[in-house]
Amino acid sequence: MYKLRVNGLSAWFQNKQVLFDIHLEFPEKKVIAIIGPSGCGKTTFLRCLNRMHELTPGARVEGKVILDGKDIYSEMDAMEVRRKIGMVFQKPNPFPHMSIYDNVVAGLKLMGIRDRKILDGIVERKLKEVGLWDEVCNDLKRSGAQLSGGQQQRLCIARALATEPEVLLMDEPTSSLDPASSARVEALIRVLKNNTTIVIVTHNIQQAARISDFTAFIYNGKLIEYGETKEIFESPKDPLTEKYITGRFG
Repeated sequence: MYKLRVNGLSAWFQNKQVLFDIHLEFPEKKVIAIIGPSGCGKTTFLRCLNRMHELTPGARVEGKVILDGKDIYSEMDAMEVRRKIGMVFQKPNPFPHMSIYDNVVAGLKLMGIRDRKILDGIVERKLKEVGLWDEVCNDLKRSGAQLSGGQQQRLCIARALATEPEVLLMDEPTSSLDPASSARVEALIRVLKNNTTIVIVTHNIQQAARISDFTAFIYNGKLIEYGETKEIFESPKDPLTEKYITGRFG
């Protein structure tokens, strides 16, 4: 079962092309790692998967991104796309003037959900899901910005999960965290894939090997190789992939 399909995806910033004719299929309830050196187009590719790329002035996309049989660019509203395909960013970004509680329910309120009992239940469930409930349950009115970096990132993941996305995009979610916090987020990713398809951009080759089921290697905006992570790391087919994962460039 493929949850998300990318057919002939190309992307530009103004006149500069940054992605070139990418074709990929993402299996349902798996973790897919996107690897490649800095500036190769990984984050742009991720942002194209939920139409965030189009928010940048002068940016445009060609090709198709198909979620459950529907092209997200021609057959779905952008708000619906971003509800079904959530995103967690590289740097934890809780809304600074909102409480922990209000951070979690922000997306739900935009969807028109106001029933306090419903919101209370979702807040508790999602904070438990990310392993944060026991740490903050007695202080939900506290500003999300006052939490530690690792706690902030787990809060942002809870916020993304609150709208029940079918796909979760994660752009280097542990790059600004200490090793202990990174390990907690990795453990969380392993649990989340039981219900959600996860696409993670990472510079950390070891992390990709640890947590992903499939790996895509992108270089200079082009897909070089894609396959099961074990195969990519143990017997890559393309010499460029082998050079990258063995640290000979990048």
